Amino acid sequence: MSTMPRPAVNAEQVYAVLVTLQNDTLLLPNLGIAEVISREGLKPPSAAAPDWYAGKLTWQGQSIPVASFERLNGADVEGSGRRSRVVVINAIGNQLSGGRYGLLCEGYPHLVTIQRESIRSAEARPSDNPELALARVLVASRTLVIPNLEYIETQLATVLATLS
Repeated sequence: MSTMPRPAVNAEQVYAVLVTLQNDTLLLPNLGIAEVISREGLKPPSAAAPDWYAGKLTWQGQSIPVASFERLNGADVEGSGRRSRVVVINAIGNQLSGGRYGLLCEGYPHLVTIQRESIRSAEARPSDNPELALARVLVASRTLVIPNLEYIETQLATVLATLS
């Protein structure tokens, strides 16, 4: 039995997804994204929920919590635009039942391959929560934020425990 050779991993390239928000862009690992779906059917939370918690959405028969990264990061953003979607994220921890959650985004995320040498450090915004925004980077004159996904999951788990 012959085995097919495995493709070589290129350590000089980063395979990622750019997720456009209203006033920011997230840089996420492409394996972190499960799907992008319509926000139609998003059930708003109770008035006791923090403003960054957008509510729950049914995805593949499962209720997933949805957050606004920008609001969680302290930005004052408008309501969602007509291109607003929910990007379903694969949780990296076990704090959320079902192992998935959603982040509001604008339009569809873009798969990108970035050369490591083209990634430059960028200044954090004064409003950035250092626990949430791990780093800001500059890629081809575009500033991107690398979020702390564990922090988002912890915040969502806390809200869900408080609201139940």
